[in-house]
Amino acid sequence: MIRPTRMLSAKTLADPRSKQARADLRTFASDERMVQLCNLEAMDQIRQWHADFQPERVVPYATAEEKITGTTIAANGAAFRSRKNWYSLKFKCQLAKDGESVIGFEFLVGDPVARDKWDELGLPAVH
Repeated sequence: MIRPTRMLSAKTLADPRSKQARADLRTFASDERMVQLCNLEAMDQIRQWHADFQPERVVPYATAEEKITGTTIAANGAAFRSRKNWYSLKFKCQLAKDGESVIGFEFLVGDPVARDKWDELGLPAVH
C-alpha cells in the first residue's frame, strides 16, 4: 500500500474552481459526504503519485461494497477512470472526527479492468 504523508483534498476543495463541489458536498448525508471526500482524495493522490494517471472518477464499490466504520472508509473493490480506461483500486481513508476532512489515506492501484466487465460492474463507458 502507498501511504502518502500529505493529504491533498482540502487544497483541491479550497481552490475557487471547486466552489460547486463544495456546495454539493454540503447537500450530502454524512456517510455520502465522507465517501465523496475519500474519492476526491483518491483521485488527487493517484495523480500526485503517477503523472501518467489523470483520474476523473472513482467508484468505491465496483467489485465490493465499501465499508464505513466510524470515520474510516475501506474500499477494497474500488475502481477509477483515467484516460478512458478503468483501473482497479483499493484504498483506506481516515477522516477527522467531524467527517469533514481527510487525515489519513493509503491506496493501491491495480490492473486495468477488462472492457467487457465495465457494464457488469456499473462502470460507465467513456464516449
